[in-house]
Amino acid sequence: MSAQSLNLTQPSYTHFSGSIGENSRGYRSYNLDTEYEIGHKLFVTGTYQHVRQRFNDDTTFRESIIDLGVGRYFNVYDRTTLDVSVSLGNFTQSSNPFSASGNTFYTLNSGLRRRHDMFEYRLGYRYIDMESFDSNHGIVASAHIYFTPQTALGVYFNDVYSNSNWSLGMRFLF
Repeated sequence: MSAQSLNLTQPSYTHFSGSIGENSRGYRSYNLDTEYEIGHKLFVTGTYQHVRQRFNDDTTFRESIIDLGVGRYFNVYDRTTLDVSVSLGNFTQSSNPFSASGNTFYTLNSGLRRRHDMFEYRLGYRYIDMESFDSNHGIVASAHIYFTPQTALGVYFNDVYSNSNWSLGMRFLF
C-alpha cells in the first residue's frame, strides 16, 4: 500500500476509478482511469474510454480512447497541490483503441487539487493536439466524497473539442 494513499489530508495521486457517463451528443461512455505515484511527487496516468451508442435502426456507433502519461505535483498550500502532466494517446472510431486507423494525440494538462476532510476536488486545464484535427483546449473538473478512507463517489466533467462529458463513478485508493 502506498504511503501517499494513507495520507488522507492530501489529494490522492494513487488510485483507480471507473465511471459511466454521457456526452453532449447523447452518447454513453464507460471510463477507466488510474494514477500511480511512483515517488518524489511523480505519477503516471492511464485512461481508457469507450463510447457506444445503438440507434433505432439497429446501427451502432463506437469510439475508443487510450491515453497514457506522466506528471508531477507540487504542494502549494496546506491540503492543496498543483499538478502538471503530459500524455500520449490514440483515438479510434472502433472498439479497439490500439487500431492503426486511429488518430494519435498528445495532451498538456494542469490543475489544482484540494483535499478537505472527506471531500477532494480538482479544477484543471487540458490542451490537446490530435492528428487530423485542429488543436483544442478546455476545462476538466472532478469532485469526490469519501465514504471510507479508501473509497469515494465521484463526478467528472471535461469540455474539449466542443464535446462536454459528464460521468459518475467510484474511486478506490491503493
